Amino acid sequence: MRAHLRCHRCDWVDELCSRQGCARCGGTLEVGYSGPWPDWQADRVGVWRYRSWLPVAGDGVTLGEGGTPLLRSRAFGSSVYLKDEGANPTRSFKDRPVAVATAMAIELGASGLMCASTGNTAVSVAAYGARVGLPVECLVPDGTPRDKLDPIAAAGARLRPVAGTYSDAHAEASVLAARSGWANLTTTYVNPFMIEGDKTLGLELFEQLGRAPDAVIVPVGAGPLLAAIGKAFVELRATGRFVGSGPRLFAVQAAGCAPIARAFREGAPVRAWGRPDTAAGAIADPLAGYVGDGDRTLAAVRASGGAAIAVGDDEMARAARQLAASDGITVELSAAAAAAGWLRLREQGCIAADDVTVLVLTAADRRAPRRHMKARSYRATT
Repeated sequence: MRAHLRCHRCDWVDELCSRQGCARCGGTLEVGYSGPWPDWQADRVGVWRYRSWLPVAGDGVTLGEGGTPLLRSRAFGSSVYLKDEGANPTRSFKDRPVAVATAMAIELGASGLMCASTGNTAVSVAAYGARVGLPVECLVPDGTPRDKLDPIAAAGARLRPVAGTYSDAHAEASVLAARSGWANLTTTYVNPFMIEGDKTLGLELFEQLGRAPDAVIVPVGAGPLLAAIGKAFVELRATGRFVGSGPRLFAVQAAGCAPIARAFREGAPVRAWGRPDTAAGAIADPLAGYVGDGDRTLAAVRASGGAAIAVGDDEMARAARQLAASDGITVELSAAAAAAGWLRLREQGCIAADDVTVLVLTAADRRAPRRHMKARSYRATT
């Protein structure tokens, strides 16, 4: 199977390269494939089980990412499953896109890695940069929590604080990456190879459940993870692995920074948010200067028949406590948005009691002890 780059908005295509925007219209890029879809690699687990469905030519870069548990929820009922991404090596789903994008950065000859981050991405990029011996620079907004700054520095990455919001860090990282030739591993849509790593979460869900779920609920900042899950099911359907529609995709944002949820509610294009007012920093993305990312996520939501909603910090905090008390999973506030969103969507009648629904718990609470996963299974567990 042959991989190529294509524009998300127009019909421009190119070979795989380090370009991070369409040469014709300036739109964001994605990876397309031609040729027959090969089988997955039965002797591997995690992200690289799906290497033949990724643009990476070599064996990839790994710290053991992917293959995370899918657990039937005690808190929310037997039809609800919890995808525990806090079991990844640096405790968030970011290891999936960073592993794939780091491998591509090496293949394309990048001399370093750079990212804008509110914490989780920078922790991951610092770890993978250390693993492959590439220098790393992480631009983080002022006020990024110490429990995320410490592991970044411990891995030898250079921390560059940026005054303002995540969007300010995003803009500066884009300029510096273009100037230096380093790979930009910011987890918006700026790097198309990141989305391919995110896609493996959707492939895993299908394999673990043995079917497409009815609904997937995802905490969202810019939203590439949600769009990538949708891409996974489009590709699965193209291979004939299942028929019918894929899951409905539900984006959940923090009420204090919800440009995509606002646009869905208004039936309008996405507009940039002002200064975020939420403790859920990992999804507090105002999209200032790149609202097209929000439109791309919103298009994926609408195409799936899903919705975008916003929940308050208090709702996320209650959901986090419920997950810990009933399911034994400790998550950061942003990850609990998936559970808070499910409660709201059930109240509104958007999800039925018997819908097979997956809540993507995007990151662990770094203040809690790390769980040691001795084995991984590709079957959903009770």
